[in-house]
Amino acid sequence: MKKTLSIFFLLSICLNSIAQLPEYGLHIQSYPLQNSEFTSMALEDGKPIDTKGEKVTLNFNLWIRPDNVFGTVFRIITNDNKNIDLMYSVGENDRRFPILVTGDAVHPIQKEARRETWVSVSLTFDPKDGNITVLYDSTQINVNYPALIGAQEIRIAFGYCPFEDFVLDDVASVNLKDISLKRGNQEIRLWKMARHNGDICYDETSHKPASGKNTQWIIDQYITWKKIYSQHFATSPSIAFDPTVATFYIANDNKRLYVFHADEKVTDSIRVKGGEFVANYPNQLIYIPQRHQLLSYNLNENLYSAFDSNAQSWKGTQAPVAEHDYWNNTLVYNPSNSSLISFGGYGHYHYNNRLLISYPYENTPQRYINLTNIHPRYSSSSALVDSTLYIFGGRGCPSGRQELSPRNYYDLYSVNLLTQQVNKLWEAPQNPDDGDFQPGENMIYDSEKDCFYFFCTQLGGILMKIDTKTPHFEPMSLPMGLKFPGQYLYSNLYYSPKQKKLYLAVHQAEVSGKADIDIYELNFPPIPVSSFKQSEVSEAQTAGSNKLYVWLCIIGGLLAIGIGTLYYRKKRTILSRNEESKSQKTNVTDKAPNTLQRQEKPEIKIDMPINMSVPTFHNYDFSRKCICFFGGFRVIDKEGNDITFSFTPTLKYLLILLILYTGKDSKGIIGNKLIQLLWYDKTEESAKNNRNVYMSKLRSLLDKVGDIKILNQNGFWSIQFENGTICDYLEALHLYNKNNSQDLEKLLELLLRGMMLPNIETDWIDTFKNDFSNDTIDLLCRLLKQEDLSDTLKLQIADTLFQHDYINEEALCIKCRILCQQGKKGLAKTVYDAFCKEYAASLGTTYKYSLMEIIDEQNKN
Repeated sequence: MKKTLSIFFLLSICLNSIAQLPEYGLHIQSYPLQNSEFTSMALEDGKPIDTKGEKVTLNFNLWIRPDNVFGTVFRIITNDNKNIDLMYSVGENDRRFPILVTGDAVHPIQKEARRETWVSVSLTFDPKDGNITVLYDSTQINVNYPALIGAQEIRIAFGYCPFEDFVLDDVASVNLKDISLKRGNQEIRLWKMARHNGDICYDETSHKPASGKNTQWIIDQYITWKKIYSQHFATSPSIAFDPTVATFYIANDNKRLYVFHADEKVTDSIRVKGGEFVANYPNQLIYIPQRHQLLSYNLNENLYSAFDSNAQSWKGTQAPVAEHDYWNNTLVYNPSNSSLISFGGYGHYHYNNRLLISYPYENTPQRYINLTNIHPRYSSSSALVDSTLYIFGGRGCPSGRQELSPRNYYDLYSVNLLTQQVNKLWEAPQNPDDGDFQPGENMIYDSEKDCFYFFCTQLGGILMKIDTKTPHFEPMSLPMGLKFPGQYLYSNLYYSPKQKKLYLAVHQAEVSGKADIDIYELNFPPIPVSSFKQSEVSEAQTAGSNKLYVWLCIIGGLLAIGIGTLYYRKKRTILSRNEESKSQKTNVTDKAPNTLQRQEKPEIKIDMPINMSVPTFHNYDFSRKCICFFGGFRVIDKEGNDITFSFTPTLKYLLILLILYTGKDSKGIIGNKLIQLLWYDKTEESAKNNRNVYMSKLRSLLDKVGDIKILNQNGFWSIQFENGTICDYLEALHLYNKNNSQDLEKLLELLLRGMMLPNIETDWIDTFKNDFSNDTIDLLCRLLKQEDLSDTLKLQIADTLFQHDYINEEALCIKCRILCQQGKKGLAKTVYDAFCKEYAASLGTTYKYSLMEIIDEQNKN
C-alpha cells in the first residue's frame, strides 16, 4: 500500500512539472542562413525504426514562422529508399500551402498555411497496403503509395535531411514539439522537444535519442542572456541603472550623457551644459531611486556630483585629480541613512578589505573599518538586505600585496552594519565545477526564495545562484561564451521589478581607455539550467525505467479523470500568459525612430515690426492641461499632475511627430510616412498593428490631459487641441504666422521658456528643431537691438539665444556689457571664458576679441 501511494505521489509530481513547463519546442533554422547552418533533427539518432509490418503513425505539433514558408518539414525514408515528405509550396497570389510528396508525386493539401499558431499534424502509413493518411490542421487527405508495401524499416528526419543521397536544399522555417510515434495502437516514442542535453532530446518512453545539428531550443530562451545594447566608447564610461523605469545612464565626461531605455531598446542622449562629473574612473556612477537622482562619486577624494535634469548639468564644481584606489570594489546604497557602502578594491599594487562608508548628502567625513576577518580582495560581489551586507568571493591574498600569489575566493560573509559584526557563512571546499571564476560587482537578492543571484566569468559568462546555508553554486543561465580580452572588466547585475527582468552590463576597457559596453536581459525569476537538462541514462537504467513507466501509465489512466480538470486549467493559464507575452512583443517596436529623408522646412514668418514694452509674462498657464516642448518635453494633466514619465519612448516620439507635422501642415502626416519614420523595420501588417496599438495608448493618455483629439482624415494623421488645452510649440507657430506686433509679447514669453526639445536628438526631429531655432535666433537678435527693452529682459533674451546658439556673439556682447554695468565683472569674465572655450572647441580657432574690446564696442554703440 505504501509503495502504491509513493507511485501516486511520484506521478502527481511529474504531471505537475509538465503542466508548469514553459513554452518549448525545436526552432528549425533555415533560409536566409547558409545550408550549413540549417537545423536537422534525426529521430532515433538516424537509425532505422522497425515497423514490424504494422501501421506507423507520426504525430507532432507545428508552428509556422513567417521567415520562409517554403521547403521541407520532414522526410521519411524506407529501407528500400522510398521517400515520404511533408513540404510547403507556393500557390496563386503567393499563398502557401502544405503538400505531401511520395516519390516524385505531389499531393496538395487544401489548407492554407496558418502562421504563428500551433497546428497538429498526423501521418499514418500502412506497409501492408501502402495507404497513407495525412491529417493536417483538421484537413485530411488519403493517398495510396504502392512502393510502401512491405516496408520493414523507416528513418525520419525533420528540417534539413542528413541522410546521404536524400538531402533537400529548401527547408521551411517552423517550430516543432511533441513528436510521437505509434506502432499499431501503442505509442513507442515521445520526443517533447523541451528538456534536452545539448543537441540531443531523449524520448519520454524508452530514452531513445533524437539527434540534431544547429539546434535552437525554444525553452532555452528562459535561460539565455539576450543582448539588447552594444556601444564602443573612446574613453571608458561609468554606468548606472534606474530600476523603476528600466533605464541605463552612461557617462564618461562632462559633455554628454547617454540614456538607454531597456524596455523599448531606445537610446537618447543629453548634451551636458556644465558642472563636473567627478568619477575619476569607472565604475563610480549610481542611480538612487529613493531620490530619483543620478549621482557620480569619487571615493578617493570624497567628491559627489548629482545630475540636474532640468539644468542638464552636474551639480559638482570640483574636478577629480587623485589616482583611483578602488578598482573593482563593490558598492551599495543604504537608504536607511543615505550612505554609500563600499567594500574592497585594488589600487597601487594592493588589495584592501576596507568597509568604507560615505555620506554624499551630508557634510560628514567618510569613515571606514578594515574587516580583518575577510582577506583583502577586489572583484567581490555584494547585496544589502535590511541592515546586513552580504559579501561573496573575489580575488586577493591574505597580505593584500599583489605580488604575493593572489587567488580566487569562493566564500560568503555577512556584515551587520549596525554592530560591524562579521560572520563567515561558508566557504567552498574546492574550486567550482567547470573552472575558476570571478563574480560581478553586485548580487540580486530574491526574498521569496531566500537566495542571491550573481553574474560571473565562468564559461565566458553565466548567472549563478547561491544561498546562505550551503556552499553550492547553481547555474541559472546558459554560458554566454564571451571572450574577455579587455585589460579591465566590470560587470554589474541589475533587477527591474516593473519589467520582471534581470539586466547585465558588461564593460571591457583597454589600457588606452577605449571601452565596449554590452547590455543583456534575462527573465526574472531565473530558472535553474538543471530543470531543462536531460541526463544520459544507461541501457540497464532504461530497462528499469520502462517497467516503471508501464506501471505509471496504468496508474496514470486511473488518475487522469481526477486530475484532468486541474491540469487543463493550469495549462490554459500558462498558454494565456504566453499569448499575452507574444502580443506585447508584437506590439512594441524595438528600435528608435529614424529618418529616411529630410523634411521640408516649415514656413515661419517673422516680418513683424519690433516695437513693444517690457512684457509682464502672464499670458499662459502651463500648470495644467498642456504639452510642452520648450525647455524639455513635459506633459501636465488636467489635475496639474506631471505625467511625462507615463510616455514610453515610442509614445513620446509618436506624440511629437503628430504635433510637428500638424504644425507644418494642418492636414498632418500621411499614414505611410508615419510608419516609415517610426516602424520602418516592420512588415506592413506588423507596422499597422503597432501604429493602431500605440494610437490607442496615446489617446488614453491624452484623455487625462484634456480635450485633445487625434484625427485620421483621408489617410492623414493630425492632432487637435481644444477647450483650454495648449501646446507651447503649436502656439508659437500660430503667433509667428499671425505676424502681429501685438502678439510679440506672447511669443517672447514662450521662447524664453527654453530650447525646443533639448534632450531629444533624432534626425527627423532635428530638422524641425533647426528650422525653428534659426528663425528664433533671427528674431531674438533683432530684439537685442531694441533700445526700449530693460536690461533684465535683454539678459533673458541673451540666455535664450545661448540655448539655441552657444557661440552667439551678439548674446555674448550684450550679456557681458550689462553684467559689467551692474558691477558683476567677475561673472562677466566667467561668461566670457566659457564662451571662448566653446568657441575654440567648435571652430578650432581662438576668439579674436578680448572681453574689454567687446564691452567697449557695445558702449560705443
